[in-house]
Parts: sequence; structure tokens; C-alpha cells
Amino acid sequence: MKNVVELPNGCRLTERELEILRWVAFGKTNEAIAMIHNCSMNTVKNQLRLIFQKLDVVNRAQAVMEAIRLGMMKHHDPSR
Repeated sequence: MKNVVELPNGCRLTERELEILRWVAFGKTNEAIAMIHNCSMNTVKNQLRLIFQKLDVVNRAQAVMEAIRLGMMKHHDPSR
């Protein structure tokens, strides 16, 4: 079973969702993230939509800031 991150609201971010969020924090576009994960841009868009819902935010910047605030992300290269 994949690792998950429990959120205060009871929702969970999967390991994959957290990795996508880290790439967003590094300024990667949906297209770039899709290439990194070898998936379609629609898949990335759908995953981001779910991430936004789970974090109760409306955009990429808010999602990154909320993840940092909750201690889910640190300032490091997600490819490591």
C-alpha cells in the first residue's frame, strides 16, 4: 500500500499526489509533470483538482503554501 499523508480535515494525500504538489512548488507546468510521470496532462489536471479539493484551496500557489504550512513539504528537490 502506498504511503499517505493524513490531513487535519480527515482527507489523505497519496504519495503520488504529494510528489505532484512538490513539482508544482518547483514551478513545473502540467505538461512537464505529465512528461515526468509518463501520463497525460488530463491525468495531472485531475490529480491537481483532487489535491485542491483535499487541501480546500483554489489554486497552485495556495496548495503549495498549505502543504508547507501543514509540514507536508520541505524545500528540497522532488526528484531526489
